[in-house]
Amino acid sequence: MDAQLIQFHITPQLDAEENAGLQLGENSGFNLEFVALKKYVAEDMKGVPVFRREYRRKLAHVVDQFNEYFQWHADKASKMKHFRDSFGKMEDLSDSVKYLVSLLKSEFIVAGELELTEVRLTGEFSVYASGNDSELKQHAMEVKNASIAHFVTKQQAPTTSILQNEKFDD
Repeated sequence: MDAQLIQFHITPQLDAEENAGLQLGENSGFNLEFVALKKYVAEDMKGVPVFRREYRRKLAHVVDQFNEYFQWHADKASKMKHFRDSFGKMEDLSDSVKYLVSLLKSEFIVAGELELTEVRLTGEFSVYASGNDSELKQHAMEVKNASIAHFVTKQQAPTTSILQNEKFDD
């Protein structure tokens, strides 16, 4: 069979990420993997397989619809009572992927010729946010950054004996 694998990445676009309740890391998103017959495939200037122009437009339309849904869903979820105190964000991601797959099946996939084979989450999705209802929680990011900086410094230090540098509390 004369087919080729095509990978495509979607980074959901949120208008106000900090207000939407679903925080995404910089390179977060969904990697889609398709298998398609050669008649649907072209190559970009670097030789990377991409969809032919007509199908890139169709896929762009699907991505636009998905971004609208993702924004609407994030806005709705962030307004729900106790949203920040729950693990419902994972369900929101699951719902979003189901919606994306449904869109792809109804508007993009060509059965037996252009098929979706996999959807993977990539990057960093915050699925729980505790809020800032205490002084300690308000300073959590500072503590996190200081801890990371300390760990990096410690890892870069020349190693002698572990026991020489460590203090143990009884």
